[in-house]
Amino acid sequence: MRLLLPDFQYHVYVKDAFHFQKKHDQYDHWALFIAEEGGFHYRMGEEVEQSASSGDMVLCPPGVVFHRRTEHLTFHMLGFQWVEDRGPSERAHKTGKLRLINQPRLYSTLALLRQAWQHPASEMAAYRNHLLGDLLLAWQVEQQTLRTAPVHSDHPVVREALQLLHAQAEAGIPLRSIAQELGISQVQLTRLFQQQLQVSPSTYAAGLRMDKVRQLLARTTLPLARIAEQCGFTDEHHLSKSFKKSQGMNPSMYRRTHQV
Repeated sequence: MRLLLPDFQYHVYVKDAFHFQKKHDQYDHWALFIAEEGGFHYRMGEEVEQSASSGDMVLCPPGVVFHRRTEHLTFHMLGFQWVEDRGPSERAHKTGKLRLINQPRLYSTLALLRQAWQHPASEMAAYRNHLLGDLLLAWQVEQQTLRTAPVHSDHPVVREALQLLHAQAEAGIPLRSIAQELGISQVQLTRLFQQQLQVSPSTYAAGLRMDKVRQLLARTTLPLARIAEQCGFTDEHHLSKSFKKSQGMNPSMYRRTHQV
């Protein structure tokens, strides 16, 4: 995934707003709304209305009508352009709600943005660009590594679920069994994962299994049938199909190009 850098244009900080001055707006730049306290509802163009709450970031692309309403909100709005954007291709970037897994980092950066807000914009533009870039790069890196790198959550149930998944995912243990061991329903487990990590437990478990497959292909001479058995796949055909969909190549090609 290519990491993109922002070119900062302006920063607005509003505390304890009970409504937006405008119910909708359209920008010729990218606009990042960050809810520090409270929440708001938004809709981009003709899309379905969604909600954002404390700790959420919402990224609106240029040329799209952004509808919004709130009853109480403290927020930051940062306008910018992507440095590497080239015309219409900018629409391919992720838009809508973004949420950092590392929430302490988000709120630390928001505190620094509040401090910068008290100084003349001309004096702090480079610093605000640095803070904006830190948030956007942190989100991009989290998304890039989410499926294969170990993640952390301060939520005790999610933390225990992660431990169980890392211990049992390779065997293909059903999520309902893990949920039962935690004393919650599978729906509750999925909801907690989505809230805390922005990924479903099934997707995370699939990433763990695929990571194990890559390791076995690169580091051993085990036949594909044995690898499928060890990593929770029905058979080698199921593994081959899943691997090609995930990695863009079949297992034999991956082994030839990655095995030492």
